[in-house]
Amino acid sequence: MNILVVEDDADLRVEIVEYLERRLHRVTACGTVEAARGALAAIAGQALFEAAVCDVSLPDGDGVDFYLESAARVPDCRWILMSGGHDLDRLDRQLDGIARRPVVLEKPLPLRSLCDALEGPRAR
Repeated sequence: MNILVVEDDADLRVEIVEYLERRLHRVTACGTVEAARGALAAIAGQALFEAAVCDVSLPDGDGVDFYLESAARVPDCRWILMSGGHDLDRLDRQLDGIARRPVVLEKPLPLRSLCDALEGPRAR
């Protein structure tokens, strides 16, 4: 699977990338929304990301906003948003009424939960 990972915590980003690569996924890792936008633009017209794993609170933007602006550009992409428990109510309000909601995982998360979400049913 070709996966985009957007996480500003460098240690966690490396941990997620290494975990996914050990499972033979191809991973593009970014620490900011700007870098993630660049990664999406770089693959325009090529093989698209099959999954995106994105933190909600990023230094240069909101992961939910990035999901909302990007989901239509990569319609077959499975989206997983990660957030600390303090953000879950806000996140639920932001996604209220969205027809194709991403999977939401609470941080800290066991990496096995991330793998399960990647392999599970598409966002509803």
